[in-house]
Amino acid sequence: MSKKQFKSQASSSRAVSGASGAPEGSAFGSTALGGLSSFGTVPASTLSYFFEPPDLSAISEPNVVVAFKNLLKKDGTTKAKALEDLHAYLLSLRVERGGVEEAILEAWIKVYPRTSIDSSRRVRQQSHLVQGQISVSCGKRIAKYMPKVLGPWAAGLYDDDRSVVRAAQESFKQVFSTEEKLRNLWKVYQKSLLEYSRNAILEETVQTLSDERTVRPDDAQAKYARVVGAAIMVVSHILDTLSPDDIGRNANIYGELLGEARLWSFASHPDAFVRRAVYKLLIAALAKQREALDLAVLSANVVSASLHIDQTGSAFDYIKALAILSEAFPTIWTQYYTGSGKKSATRRLCQFLKKDSQGGPPEFWSYVAKLLSKIPSSVLVPGSESDQGRVSEGLPCTLPAVLDAIHDGLASKQEPRINQAVAWDAYLEVATFLRNSLSSQDDCRQFVREAFIPLIEQYIRPSQDRSRWTIAGSKQIHTCVRAFREALEGAQDVVLVEWRRLSDLLVQDIQTSLPEQSKDYAKSQNAIAAETDRWYSLQAMLAKDACPTSAVNLFKETSLSLVGSAISALKSRNGKPYGAAATLEAAVRLAPELTLNDEDTNNIISQFALEDLPALLISPSTSSLVALLSLLTGARDFQRTYVSALRTLLAANDSPAKYHALASLVSSPLLSESPSDEGLQIAITQSLQQALNGASERWDLVNAALSNPSAPADLTASILASMTESLFLQDQAEAGLRGLELAIKHSGQAVKNFSTSAEGSNLLSRLLFLTQSSDHELALQARTLTSAIEGVLASSNQVMRSIVKIINNGLDTADAQSISVGSLVDQAKKLLQNTSESERKTIATEVLPNRTQWSTALMPFLENSPNLSLSITNSLGGAIYLLDEALSTNNALSRDVGRDVHGYSPALRIALYTVELINSTSVFDHATVEERAVMCQYLALITQIAGDNLSVSGSNDLWNSLSPEVEVEMTEFIASAQRLLASWMQPPHQAEQKFALTAQGLLLESSRGSSVTSYYSARAYSVLAAEMVELHAQSSSDDETIQLRSMRKTTDILYAIAFLSKASESQGLLRLCNEFLADLTGQGLHKNMQDGLRQLLLLNAVIQKQNDIVQAITQQRLVFFAKHIISQLAESSVSKSVASEAFKALTVILPFIKDIYGSFWGQIVDAVINRWSLLTEQDDSEVPSLHASLRLCATLNKLSGEDANDDLQDIWASERRSLVGGLLALIGQLRDLSDESHQPRRIVNSLLARLITQLSPGHVKDSAEFIPVLASESSTLQQLAFQILHIEIRARQEQVSLDVALSGADAKLPEELLSLILAAPSLDSLVDANFERTIPSDLHTYLLSWKLVFDHFPNASVKLKTDYAACIKEGTYLKSLLDFTFDVLMQSRNKPIDASKFDIETYTLDTEDSPEKETHWLLVHLYYLCLKYVPTLSKSWWRDCESRATVLAVEAWTEKYISPLVISSELAIVSSWIPTQATDDQPLTIKVLPKAREITAGFDVDEQTMSIAIRLPPTYPLHQVSVEGVNRVGVDEKKWRSWLITTQGVINFSNGSLIDGLLAWKKNVTGALKGQSECAICYSIISADRQLPNKRCGTCKNLFHSGCLFRWFKSSNSSSCPLCRNAFNYG
Repeated sequence: MSKKQFKSQASSSRAVSGASGAPEGSAFGSTALGGLSSFGTVPASTLSYFFEPPDLSAISEPNVVVAFKNLLKKDGTTKAKALEDLHAYLLSLRVERGGVEEAILEAWIKVYPRTSIDSSRRVRQQSHLVQGQISVSCGKRIAKYMPKVLGPWAAGLYDDDRSVVRAAQESFKQVFSTEEKLRNLWKVYQKSLLEYSRNAILEETVQTLSDERTVRPDDAQAKYARVVGAAIMVVSHILDTLSPDDIGRNANIYGELLGEARLWSFASHPDAFVRRAVYKLLIAALAKQREALDLAVLSANVVSASLHIDQTGSAFDYIKALAILSEAFPTIWTQYYTGSGKKSATRRLCQFLKKDSQGGPPEFWSYVAKLLSKIPSSVLVPGSESDQGRVSEGLPCTLPAVLDAIHDGLASKQEPRINQAVAWDAYLEVATFLRNSLSSQDDCRQFVREAFIPLIEQYIRPSQDRSRWTIAGSKQIHTCVRAFREALEGAQDVVLVEWRRLSDLLVQDIQTSLPEQSKDYAKSQNAIAAETDRWYSLQAMLAKDACPTSAVNLFKETSLSLVGSAISALKSRNGKPYGAAATLEAAVRLAPELTLNDEDTNNIISQFALEDLPALLISPSTSSLVALLSLLTGARDFQRTYVSALRTLLAANDSPAKYHALASLVSSPLLSESPSDEGLQIAITQSLQQALNGASERWDLVNAALSNPSAPADLTASILASMTESLFLQDQAEAGLRGLELAIKHSGQAVKNFSTSAEGSNLLSRLLFLTQSSDHELALQARTLTSAIEGVLASSNQVMRSIVKIINNGLDTADAQSISVGSLVDQAKKLLQNTSESERKTIATEVLPNRTQWSTALMPFLENSPNLSLSITNSLGGAIYLLDEALSTNNALSRDVGRDVHGYSPALRIALYTVELINSTSVFDHATVEERAVMCQYLALITQIAGDNLSVSGSNDLWNSLSPEVEVEMTEFIASAQRLLASWMQPPHQAEQKFALTAQGLLLESSRGSSVTSYYSARAYSVLAAEMVELHAQSSSDDETIQLRSMRKTTDILYAIAFLSKASESQGLLRLCNEFLADLTGQGLHKNMQDGLRQLLLLNAVIQKQNDIVQAITQQRLVFFAKHIISQLAESSVSKSVASEAFKALTVILPFIKDIYGSFWGQIVDAVINRWSLLTEQDDSEVPSLHASLRLCATLNKLSGEDANDDLQDIWASERRSLVGGLLALIGQLRDLSDESHQPRRIVNSLLARLITQLSPGHVKDSAEFIPVLASESSTLQQLAFQILHIEIRARQEQVSLDVALSGADAKLPEELLSLILAAPSLDSLVDANFERTIPSDLHTYLLSWKLVFDHFPNASVKLKTDYAACIKEGTYLKSLLDFTFDVLMQSRNKPIDASKFDIETYTLDTEDSPEKETHWLLVHLYYLCLKYVPTLSKSWWRDCESRATVLAVEAWTEKYISPLVISSELAIVSSWIPTQATDDQPLTIKVLPKAREITAGFDVDEQTMSIAIRLPPTYPLHQVSVEGVNRVGVDEKKWRSWLITTQGVINFSNGSLIDGLLAWKKNVTGALKGQSECAICYSIISADRQLPNKRCGTCKNLFHSGCLFRWFKSSNSSSCPLCRNAFNYG
């Protein structure tokens, strides 16, 4: 930097410093404009960036001081944060405490003006918010500062950023809450605002507002433009708001400001915001301060300078201001305009107009027309200087320059289409004005020819050459009509000549249109059709107006020519030029007054229609010819023409053209002319069938008939009926849905009429059925159509009747076509939603099933005998034996029952529907008491029936599908029904309980007798009564006491048991129980078993539910009863039903007499064992007695351990083995019976398993007896056998190891167990297996058997493990297991499943929530056991695997999940073996390194360690273990290598035992060192070079190291032996 520059900057710095320190009242502090100081000119504006900082010393709040200091910094973010802090502080103040302190107010008044114009948008926004909050907080104190802050505050209302404007508006509303206050504000402070604006506009510059050292030039310019623009907008607002009188008080300021050239120079400012502000100010000034304007200044700045610049963003405001200014002062274009030549007004104006609207709205062009109408004619009239200059430039058009400029502007590509209509209107308005200004007729003709005719011609016959005359938008024809009228008014002869020329061109176009073979054939014909359509449209609109007769005559003349040419072309080219046909159709349709009303034209058209049209229908001109035929309805010979056309089409050969022509004919109103034409109906019917069979092109004809309002009703009904029938055919359903979709789209009324007819009643029903199709697309289409048809029928009462009928049909019958229950519920919901509250009671009666529907649907199931085994799962127990046909084993339904696609019967469908509808709607609230009672009664009944079918699958065939999904749904249904019934038993109001009591009464009454209906009614009543008793405490009543007295001798057992289920504890019930006991004690059951069974049932009905009653009975009576019953059970003639009930009674009574001694305890045990021995055939009739005996046995087992008397304990101990034997015999009988879908049998098996587990320890002779049970069909028994064998096998291996060691024989795995793992189940057999409930039996047997095989290994000796592995290898069992394992684990995947979620090292039976997951867990665990116990066999399988992909997948999966566990296990075994090494010889020094998967073994030899390392690979045991030498001592390399190979071979090929490998290596080492003596020279066994003594003296036979001997020879200078001194002989 030069010294001069340095001084200059220093001087500037001193000036700034001095000015900053200027005292108050100095020249710098003066408010006068242009105030001076001794240091030069200093700006006095409050907006300048250069100002004296505010005094912050008087501010008491430190945080506010910090905020103000931050506000004085240059960074925008810092300022914004300071303003936010200041705003938050102000919000925390309260007005009643005095508001903001004065020091803060003064500081803010000083910084606000400059802050409000900051370059940062956020700072400006926050500054206005703070200003508003300070004003609110100060109250009236702000008034004296208002002149200083109101200017920048008001300027904020016109900021160029919307968020800043909103902030300013919000702050004003805070302080001035009404419009009146705001108006007064502008009025009172008008002068302050004007002075602020004047200073901002006239005094401020870019340099005074921004520091050029820190602010970028573009930011500084933007800030200056924003300040100036806002200031101008403030002045404009004042002029708009205040009255002339108020404005007049400051006329001098307005005069000074508005007369200033600098202000108007902003009219051409580069910033659009500033320009718009100037133009708005000009408009306001013209309205209220016109006398203050200087026209010369305005002409120079607003006209000359502003026309020349780009007005993007301000064009509309500019043209509006210019138009108003020109209207007020036209002389600004002439007298005050100083430019000439290239700066002439005309040239500048044309330049402006050529730039289009520059982003302005459509109104821009309206103001253009207004402007040009106000400009003096000398500027616009052709022949002016500008026009001559334009001609001299060689421009081709002789139109006035201004008009051509408008044309160029509106034709610009940048001009929005939305502006086109208004722009062309402006063009025509200006053209008309200019035309009227022409004095010469020749000039006028030429003007019309150039200004109007091209516009019309381009509209009719578009051409790329005339594209600039194209009219965009929707008002093209209106623009052309106006252009035609204006041209006709100016030069009629020219217009008529040009119109005839256009007509000739159209005729030529028709005659020379391209043939069908041309690739542009369609384009050519479509162009002709469009041209003639526009031609006739324009003629029709012109003819409607007051058009001269000469023009009308010309229209008729040209129409005749055009029509004749079109007919000629059609006839000569066989209808190929369809553009000619479209011409005929457009002529008749658009201009009938010019064609049909003209005799000549009408004649040739009629003749053509009669003679030629029928033959041309099958051609490309079909559509237009049919339309023409429709337009000629009512003309002479029309009927003949139509009949001829129709017959011609029907007689033609089938072809797409024929059906296209028919579709066109049928879609026209002409169809009403032939309602009974049989041929046409046949053609339509055939097309429909073809369409339904897949010919989609035939839908056109069908759709045409349906969419035609003139089509006969019987025709549309026939079509819709055929479509409905197609929905019942699988191969036509999709096409039928498509046809119905088209029908609804084009003929909703026809569909509505059909749907409400008798024939259409099945339409909605069938559509609802299709909505549940397995084909997703078909179902979706059906749902859409259903909604559409319901929408069509929505306004009809018939829709209610149709839906009710559909619902009742769906409930009464069930077949493959039945609608799903869910769809029925949805329809019922829609009915309820679309009806008023008053009608819902009626609707509830309609949609809820009535008693007849319930009884009819349930009758087949109430005539069917229930399964006898179900007696153990319900409250009536053995009462099932008293039914009329209880002993019948035929459970088949007595009559055929319909089934839907899911196998549901009508009864089940009714129940599902009822439960879902009641749960999802309020329909039950609108039902009557009787209807509610019916619902409750039958829902309770069917819940019992459904429960039986769920407990024993297929026991009553309420549904006959056995899929897991159906089972889950039925379980949910029963649970939902039970919850619903329970809710009805506890209504919120006692009055609402009436229907529940009524239902219970109906059920109790129905329980009389011994029919199946009585049985289920009694069961249902018992459930409801128990629920009621539990919810509502009940005491004994007189009626109940009377009823109880009659129970002793009653024969109506089902009724009695049902009644007793609700009886409360009372003396009457106790008395009844005593009577039952007394009667049974004195009765011989084997003599009168029916009566004994009756009394036992009644006794059990009491004591099973109320044990307290038994406690109240004397013990002696109980003993007598027990002894008597036991003695009766000894009789073999006692039936199983009586025995069952007797066992049940004893199970309850024996705990109350457990202290009584006697021999009857042994008799009880004998009776139980004897009853088991009688169970030879395990059918369902045996289940109840077996269950009762097992429960009694379990009770005895419990009593024998609870401080029982000695007799019971002795008997139980002595009979324990017999009991176990009996239980094992039962298992043998039951193991082949599946209990998967048989709950009673599953209960019995669970009870049997529990007893075996409790009784068997020490009393099972041979656990091998349980191996066959592994193959049981019962999962319960299967698990029992596995658990017992799992424990027994592991416990016996130590003894087996000892036995094998003593005998020396080879151990074998049990043959029975090996037979179960011979072959794995095939994957095909598991495809249909149900994994939802349990693992398939055969698969579970196979996997559990393998688990038991591996249970032989953990506690076995090494010899035993080897024998077991050899046994597995001999039978080649492992390959099938591993093949199956990875077939399952890799099924549908490229790699096995993620095993990280399983505990791979252990397996616990039946702990996973999903059987499929449990299968995966067990397979993964078995694979782990394979690698752990038979690694060699597993490795061989993997190595021999044929699939390369499987090899790689298994290797990677094993490395990730299994190998780490196997390696950890093997290393743990070695670690546990280390302390147990034999101490009689030198043990190995072993170190296990788990992280490195390594074992190092060392052997100490003469203070040196011989060591090796055994390294396990990451995929162990699939890859071989490596053995490496770490430290070789005393052995040569060859032998050392041999040892390592031997050790590695032992590990890898001897079932993978690391311990065996270590022992093999140790054996080699000790064998090599055995008997080895020390060297007689160094007295060591190992030499320094790690060699053994290998040189023997031939005389003394001592051994020496070769190195030691060599050193001896060298040091002694002799070759004698060190010991015997004889010459050393190597021999």
